[in-house]
Formats: sequence, structure tokens, C-alpha cells
Amino acid sequence: MSHKRTHRERNFSPLQDKTLSNVLRHLFVTEFGYDNKVIFAEAMIERILKTIDAFVKPASLLKPGQMLWMAVPNDGKKHTFKPMKETPQVPVILDLVTDEDLQALADGEDFTAVRRRRHTRLLDQTYDQVGALAHTDLSAITLTAESQVADDIAHTQEIEDRLLPHRGTVHDVGPTLSHKTEVARLLEQGYLEPDIGRKLSPVHNLRSVERYAQSYKNTIKLLERDFEPGEISGILSISQRLVEEYIAIVNQHHPEIIADNPHVQEADL
Repeated sequence: MSHKRTHRERNFSPLQDKTLSNVLRHLFVTEFGYDNKVIFAEAMIERILKTIDAFVKPASLLKPGQMLWMAVPNDGKKHTFKPMKETPQVPVILDLVTDEDLQALADGEDFTAVRRRRHTRLLDQTYDQVGALAHTDLSAITLTAESQVADDIAHTQEIEDRLLPHRGTVHDVGPTLSHKTEVARLLEQGYLEPDIGRKLSPVHNLRSVERYAQSYKNTIKLLERDFEPGEISGILSISQRLVEEYIAIVNQHHPEIIADNPHVQEADL
């Protein structure tokens, strides 16, 4: 038996349909040819509204000294070799200026030390929000030359004995190979892969460490079978530069393998 709508239901229920979702639905159907594909239009609209919501909510939570920035997501995917307009992005809230920064400056602390802490903080905060920043992001945010950003990151990594989570380490982009070679070096020092993962934390999970470790082990096996660096690069689908980095580590810990490979002996180690 059908329910007979009351006078108020007839008058006020339609007001519930005055939504942005329905405005967009009407636009898709009447202006963009989705009159026969309403279900697809509704799915797209749902995704669009979720994206808008992701932008609006963080912006409404900003406090003095904070800023909203777009980062590339750290979702287990590489997100490499694509222009930024074709790369997914996530909003992150960053503490650009903190009370600690201002107090340090008021106390006469060196600007360089404050800047280095700021760069580290921005990278860590972005990573905590499931994103990653590139050197160019930090350069634009803090108006610091890219070369100086790189120097600051290298200084902090050495002092704190850890890898900072920028795009080079998180997504394997740019010239950064230190995370891969560091796994190989720690492996040669006797660390187990779970221990290496914790030592590199929060940058790499166990799966990533196992992948890099296996790549290094496979390089050793191919060197023992007298393959040359170019062949190893092609077989393992890794860059020749990384192969050369691995060869240097193998030469340090297993010089007999290098001595027995005629192709590597010809190269400069």
C-alpha cells in the first residue's frame, strides 16, 4: 500500500533536493550530454564533491602561521614521469611559522638552523598526512634556492641519521639513490630487512626494503655470472647508475666477485 504524502511532505520534501549535487547533475545532463548516462554522471559528481570537500575542510581548520598546500600522495604508487596536472594531489596543512620558530629567532638563534628545522618539519608533516613534497615545493614555500634546500636536507639526514621523506625518497624520483644504496649497505652490515625498515622509518615500509634488498642481491648474482653493468641494468630494470652504486658496494664487501668479472674490471670503480 503506497504511502499518501501529507501536505507538509509535498511542500517541504522538494526543498531537500536543493543541493549542489543535483545542480551538477542537471548540468551534466542538460549541458554535457549525460542524459542517457545519469548513473555515470552521479558517480563523477560524487567524486568531484569529495575532492571539493577535501580542499574546503583543511582550509577551514587553518590557524595563524599555517598554510594549505597540495602534495603528491604517498599511496604506494610511484607517480613518476607525469606532468603535475596529470598527477593526483592531496591537501596538507603545514606549520610554516611556529611559536618555536619565533622564539628561536627572538633568542638570536642562527637563521640557518631555524630554516633547516622548518624544512624538516614541513617534510615530516606532509608525510604524516600521507603526502610527499619535492625540493621545489620547499623552495617555493620558504623562498629558498633549490640547492640550499638540498644542502639543508643532506645536513639534517647526516645529523639525525635518517632519510627525510621528500619525493626523491618516497617516490624514487630525481637523482636520489641514497635510500636504495643505504639498504644495500645496511644489508652488508648484517642488518635484517625488518631492522632496516625500522632504521629508515618513516620513509620505507618492509615491502620496499625487501624489494631494494632483492635488487641488490640479484645484482650480486649477475656479477658472479660475469654479466656486464649494462646487461644487469636491462635484466633488473634498474638504472645503470644504480648498478654502478651497487658495484661499488659489492667491491667494498666482496672484492673477489669484482675481481672475477672481466667486464667490471674494465670499468672505473
